[in-house]
Amino acid sequence: MRNDTIRLWGIRAGKMGRAHGLFIDENLIVLEDAEMGDLGALEATRDTFCLQYRGLHPEETRSGSAGVAGKFFRYAVEMVKGDRVVYPALPDKQVYVGEITGDYHFVEGSDYPHQRRVKWKFIIPKSELSMQAQYELGAART
Repeated sequence: MRNDTIRLWGIRAGKMGRAHGLFIDENLIVLEDAEMGDLGALEATRDTFCLQYRGLHPEETRSGSAGVAGKFFRYAVEMVKGDRVVYPALPDKQVYVGEITGDYHFVEGSDYPHQRRVKWKFIIPKSELSMQAQYELGAART
């Protein structure tokens, strides 16, 4: 159950920042993997998301599947309008901080079918952050 706490989420623009243009130019945060289908149509439980992902990727370890399925669950179910998002951009070495303004939306046929609207509030050059903060933002899972 959700309380009135605003959450802060970290998100990336895919491998090598390929979705950067969508993030910045289209004010979207997106995820790949159309095989997962419309996440809004799944029962909103972690187990359901995990079963869906494992069915598509049986070669993955159980813990690996749980991690990836958890990403989709958090994106589609736990993120809500008003939450904040931090995007450490690879292409321009900036850190974008925004507010989620849209519900989860599935776009059939898109390379990035899992989408949410975001309004970017401000930008921080990574070089202005401490080295520790830069390392943390650069970690694979932060």
